[in-house]
Formats: sequence, C-alpha cells, structure tokens
Amino acid sequence: MMENLEIADAIDNNTTDSAYDEYCKKVLSNKQVLAHILKTCVREYADVPLKEIPSYIEHDPMLNVSMEDSEVIKGRNVEDQSVFGAEIRYDILFDAKLPHSSKEERIGLFINIEAQNHRQTAYPLITRAIYYCSRLLARQKNHEGGFGKSNFQQLKKVYSIWIVMNATKEMEGVMNFYTIEEKCLGVKYHLKKESYDKLEIIMLYPKSYYELEDEPHSLMEMLYILFKAKLTSEIKKYQLMKNYGILMMKEEVDVMCNLSQGWFDDGRADGLADGRIMGIAETVSKLMKINNMKIENVMDMLEIAENIRPAVVEAIQTTQTKEMNVS
Repeated sequence: MMENLEIADAIDNNTTDSAYDEYCKKVLSNKQVLAHILKTCVREYADVPLKEIPSYIEHDPMLNVSMEDSEVIKGRNVEDQSVFGAEIRYDILFDAKLPHSSKEERIGLFINIEAQNHRQTAYPLITRAIYYCSRLLARQKNHEGGFGKSNFQQLKKVYSIWIVMNATKEMEGVMNFYTIEEKCLGVKYHLKKESYDKLEIIMLYPKSYYELEDEPHSLMEMLYILFKAKLTSEIKKYQLMKNYGILMMKEEVDVMCNLSQGWFDDGRADGLADGRIMGIAETVSKLMKINNMKIENVMDMLEIAENIRPAVVEAIQTTQTKEMNVS
C-alpha cells in the first residue's frame, strides 16, 4: 500500500526554490484567487461583489477569449528595464479596470503581487516594496498603458501586495497597509484625493495555523491553505471549494501539496503516507455525515485517486469499529 501512495516527496525535481516560486506565480495568476486578494487588499473593490471582480482584471471588451483562458491572467511584462543597469523582475504584474469608470478607460490600476518565501533579508521588505511602487509609477511615462509627454494627470495608481510565507512568530497574522496621506500643516486646503492617492503597499504575513471549520473565512486563511498548510490535496481542494468558491483541478492541488511550504521546510515526509490516508478518511467521513452521501460519491467529488481508495475505506471502517467498541 505504501508504494502506491502519491506522497508529497515523490517528485524530487519539484522540491526546489525555483519550483516553489513558479508554483506561487501560477496560483497567484488564477483570477478566482486574485478576486479574493483584491476584495480585501484593494480598496477600490471593497464594495464590489466578489463574483464580479474577475471581470475587472485585464478588462478589454475587444478581447475574445474562452472561459478557460479567462481564468488565468496573461499579465504584463514583468521585466522592468526602465532604469539602465537596475533591472528588476516582478512576480506578478497586471492591470485592472476601476469600478464605475467610463467604457473608454480600460486601465485604472497597475497591480503587482510578490510571493516572498524567505523571511531573512538584509533589509526590511517594506523598503523593497516602496522601490517597486516607485518603479511602477516611473515606467508609465511614454509607456503602454501609461501617459505621454507631461500628462501626469493620467498617472495610474499602483498597488504592491506582498505575501510573506515564513514570517517570524511575532509577525504572523499581521496585515499592514501603507499609502500616501495628506496632512495640512498650515491653512487647511484639501486636494482631491485622486490627485495624490497613487500608490499603496500591503504586507501580508499568514499564520502557521488556522481553525478551518471556524467562521468567518478570511483572506489570510485562504493564503495559509494555498501556501503553508500541511493538508492533503483532497482536503485543500474541499476547503477552497467550500469556503472560497475556488475550483482547482486535482493535478493543480497535488502540485500545491508537493510544494507547500510546510512540507518544503520539513525536508522529509516520514510517516506522511499514513497521515495522508487518515486525513483523507476524516474528510470523507465528515462529508458523508454532513451531506448524507455515500462514500463512493464523496470520493468521486474529491477526485480521490483510485489506487488509494481501498486504504481510505479501510481507515474509515477501522475508525468506526474503534468508536463502536468505545461506546
């Protein structure tokens, strides 16, 4: 049985920093995932229904794409060479249309998302985020989607959202916002906010544990499930679908588990196979009771691999026998 299990360390070539970084970028390019991030982090979408937010991402009414293609952003060029000799490469960069804007205005915001895997840096990450925002503002001059000549009134607001996977204990659960604010030191005179509200930085530090069955279900909990949780692919898929309406293929979630930071840091997965079966069995049992479903239907819904289904059934039966003996 152990030889047939699809355990997390089976794909040796994927347990590398570059593979994990690529996984993070792929997940963060999903519009369903982005919708939850924008709903919480981008104030312009705070009052927009979650299901409508994907329609504002890379909004182009002339573009004809299939529903499958539209689930993932195309993204802008992440290589920024606007400053000679100081090239930088963004993780994720895309544009978005503002709610209530005119039909002619296709781009209202430029949004950068960074997935930071390493907690130890020689500088505070916020300083790097400020630099990224500055570059995103500067590169708009005489650039596609930006402005020409001295038309600075057309400068678009930029967001830089940082997801820090390995925060120190005291920083876990922190969600900090940084922006430009007006402060009158002399005679009070207020400019229109849209004249100076041109950049915003959000630093997110998900915790290492959340009680997934508790309400409400936050963005930070979703990021924990996506990037940090030591959960089986079946449980992750179920939690994302039930609590966030995010549908992911089993193959995607398997990669998610293989490269999940919690397992990546452990280095080895001793005893993971048995634990994985027990975790799946527990999830299946819960769904059977909650939805009054047969075990086969639950396993079909969770797309549990055929080769481990007998082990899951055996684990459920063993647990039920023990509970009967105790009672």
